[in-house]
Amino acid sequence: MITLYKTPPLWGLPSFSPACMKLETWLRMAKLNYQSDTSLNFAIAPKGKIPFIEYQGKLIGDSTLIIEMFKLEAGIDLDANLTPTERAISLAFRRMIKENIYWGEAYIRYQVPENWQVYREALINILSPVVLAAECELIVADACETICTQLYNQGMGRHSDQEIYQIITADFQALSDFLADKLFFMGEQPTTLDATAYAYVGNLIKPSLKHSIVDYVLQLENLCQHYERMNQLFFSDSEV
Repeated sequence: MITLYKTPPLWGLPSFSPACMKLETWLRMAKLNYQSDTSLNFAIAPKGKIPFIEYQGKLIGDSTLIIEMFKLEAGIDLDANLTPTERAISLAFRRMIKENIYWGEAYIRYQVPENWQVYREALINILSPVVLAAECELIVADACETICTQLYNQGMGRHSDQEIYQIITADFQALSDFLADKLFFMGEQPTTLDATAYAYVGNLIKPSLKHSIVDYVLQLENLCQHYERMNQLFFSDSEV
């Protein structure tokens, strides 16, 4: 049995971490049995962050590396039917989502003041059953400081709000243009790119956070419909 260490459900999402949601979606797509642990036990996380899994007595971190491990060791490859060109396109889009869109979504949560207040309260509510109130405040404040520092060092945090809008909406538009009227990004069957896009689109359009980027993506009907399609296929049994 696989144990998936992830963030808990929030805002109707299976997980409020895009990386956690991507990995959980992939596990369901691969029809792998797993149990979830939402205790947020970073102390045992092999890379100091979530998601990670316990599998065959080992703790394994990083959603991308976990997927690659199952592909190499268990022969589970959701992209097996893709051509080399399609694999390259999928990889490029997944990198764009994880290395660029992720930072745009982090900016919306942590650096837009009114959104940070909403997100801060959500984090405190999640932590409060297991952590003392004073510790909750410290943990959440430290998380905000850490992410804001990372945003600046990565570069996204150095841009103006309008510049971030320009960068991130171009990424989502590219996803929308490539998806076009297809059911899934690579055709008739969902692949790893679908799991990735589903998680990051969902974590933008479902939270109770406001931004012009959110408004833009909500107008990209095919991306929103893709989210709903994936949700129905892989999480219709979940109470999130």
